[in-house]
This record gives sequence, structure tokens and C-alpha cells, in this order.
Amino acid sequence: MGTPQSTPEVPPPSAELGGIRATIRQLVWPGGCAWHATQTHESLSPFLVEETAELIDAIDRQLPPSEIAGELGDVLYQVLFHAAIAERDGEGYDFDSVAQALNEKLIARHPHVFGDRGYMSVEELNAEWERLKEDAVGERRGSRGALDGIPRDMPTLARAAKVVERLKRARLFDPGSAVAIHTPAMTVEGSEPTRTADSVDRDDSGMEIGDALLALVVRANAEGIDPDRALRLATARLVDRHVGE
Repeated sequence: MGTPQSTPEVPPPSAELGGIRATIRQLVWPGGCAWHATQTHESLSPFLVEETAELIDAIDRQLPPSEIAGELGDVLYQVLFHAAIAERDGEGYDFDSVAQALNEKLIARHPHVFGDRGYMSVEELNAEWERLKEDAVGERRGSRGALDGIPRDMPTLARAAKVVERLKRARLFDPGSAVAIHTPAMTVEGSEPTRTADSVDRDDSGMEIGDALLALVVRANAEGIDPDRALRLATARLVDRHVGE
């Protein structure tokens, strides 16, 4: 990891960003690339997932910075591609409006940096961000549910980790005291093993396995570990042991 740098002055718009935007627009616009011309937000979605996964894989494997930078470029390509499609098809936004909205949101969500709120702890920031989200959409203070905004179609393990973290922030759940280990299964607070050693009921077996997986997610939260990353690395070690030699 490199040495942290002091906050830089805001640079002028880069020629490089303007150049790649122009390149992608030319690919997407009529008369450009036939493949690009047929793409939609829906058809590009699998590529966004794939490129994001490749970036995460490069980070997990601690590849050289140049390779991580290349994977970041591929993710940026997807962002610019979606924005160019929206601009071409008159959907009401382009890269500039996306960037402007993001900049305004970041400034509004960080009054302790760009306003006069002063230093705030991580716990204070979590509560502040929830209040700011309510204000942004005109909701009554305290009206947001603890799990609001978590996509239902997130990858299952990542969603479970997010749910546990949100419940912890809302003080509805204490991961540090909820983990209980049983034999042969691990369960979360309030649940009991659902399958005896001689049971063969598939539903009970599936429930037991689900409880055990959730208990591991709770334990990971209590120990400050990303369970999704932990499983990725464990899977990589399994692959290396059996096919990497």
C-alpha cells in the first residue's frame, strides 16, 4: 500500500477523460461500431458484473497496481458506455449530468468535510447519513426502515452481510453476542438446530445449512470480516490445491 498523500488541489478537467468519452461516443453513435450500436442497458448488465468481478479478483489477488488500474479502466468503460447510450437515446441524462449529480450528493452527504459540522466519528456518520438520505427524498426523520435500500437481488452472501450490518447499526441486533456454535450446526440468536443426526428431511437439512451460513455471516460481522471476500479467498485456495499445481 502506498504512502497516503495530502489532499490535492482540484485539477482541471483532464484531456484523457474527454478523450475516452469521445472515443466511446463515436463507437456508440450511428456510423460507429455495429456491435456498440446494438447494445442496451440490459444487454450490457452481464458485462458490468463481469468487469466488476475481475476488478475485485485483481484486488483480492494483490496483482500489480498496473493490472488493477487496467481493471478499473474496464469498469470505467462500462460506466461511460451506459452514459453514452442514455445520451444517444435521449433518456434525459449523460455522463456530465451523472457526474454532477454524484458530486452534489457526495458534498451533501459529507457536511463534516464540506460544511461546518466538524469532526464526526464513524458511528455519528452512520446516523447522519441515514438522516441525510431521509432529507434528500423528503421522508420524515426516522421513517426509513433499517433495511431500506438493500437490493433484493444482491448476491445472497453479500446481501446477508449487508442485512446483518444494517441491523447492527440500528441496534436491533448484536452480532457480538448472537453467535452460538452447535454441533453439528451453527445457529444465530433465537434459533435451534433443526435436524438431528439421523434425520433425512431435505427441508430441515436446508434450513439447518441456512442457519449455519447465516451464523457465519454474523460471526464475520462481529469480527470485522467481509464474509463474501473470505469465501472468495477460500474458494481460490481450494482451486489452487486441486487444480493449481
